[in-house]
Amino acid sequence: MPAYRYHLVNVFSEAPLSGLPIAVFDQPALLDEASMQGLAQQIQTSVSVFLMPSARAHVRLAIFSPERPLRFSAAALLAAATVLREQTGQTLFSIETPTLIAPLWVEQERWFYQVRSPGVRACEVRKRHLAAMLSLQESDIDEPALFIHGGIEQLVIPLTQAEAVRHCQPKLEDLSLHAVNEQGRPHLLVWYRSVDVVQARSFGVRFGALREEPASGAAIAALGGYLLHTRAPLPVSLRIRQGDHLERPARLALQIDDNQRILLGGQTRIQASGELHW
Repeated sequence: MPAYRYHLVNVFSEAPLSGLPIAVFDQPALLDEASMQGLAQQIQTSVSVFLMPSARAHVRLAIFSPERPLRFSAAALLAAATVLREQTGQTLFSIETPTLIAPLWVEQERWFYQVRSPGVRACEVRKRHLAAMLSLQESDIDEPALFIHGGIEQLVIPLTQAEAVRHCQPKLEDLSLHAVNEQGRPHLLVWYRSVDVVQARSFGVRFGALREEPASGAAIAALGGYLLHTRAPLPVSLRIRQGDHLERPARLALQIDDNQRILLGGQTRIQASGELHW
């Protein structure tokens, strides 16, 4: 019976049993895509990562959700780097994904990588329709709402108060109408900034149902692109709070330096290790 070793890594985690769980399969034996997809369906974390040989970097990632292969995942990068550090003791890696080769490094016990220059697309939906989509008042919606691509395109909507972030209740039907990204899938980030702290919630659709993620690196990377596009004063160093509404707190670090480099990072921890047999 074949066995494959994996590690459960909590990404954007500052305490045990917090953050976003990612499965990292670290044995170098090559599996076909169907086998990797089957393992991802079995483990049922939001993302499963397979460490593969690379001729251009320390390692190449094959990334899967339970439903499909993914071309990129910020959390996958940080989870893979965590396992590589456990194996080698190093704190600087180059990691290849289908979309880019990313250097990752440790700074104050957080892994960081530089977000690729985000794409921006206008949102033509009126404020009253955005408010209705979120079950909020029109006065809760700040401007502008924009589609930002920081790995996965998101509709990024700023809100006017922290209470609106906590109370928003997106409607699946409206989300599927107004927040569909370039891949034809709804992805939404709502947020409110108070000085250097951001309250954020990110939503998508999984198996046809609305799903809130305890943390989304792609969404916060998109937030970095939003701040850059809307000319926020630089440099920026923000602490992002996600997952509190789900009682699964996650903490992300978002920085934009004077050279307009967007850096995304967070703490990680290996929560468990084991083998899957099939």
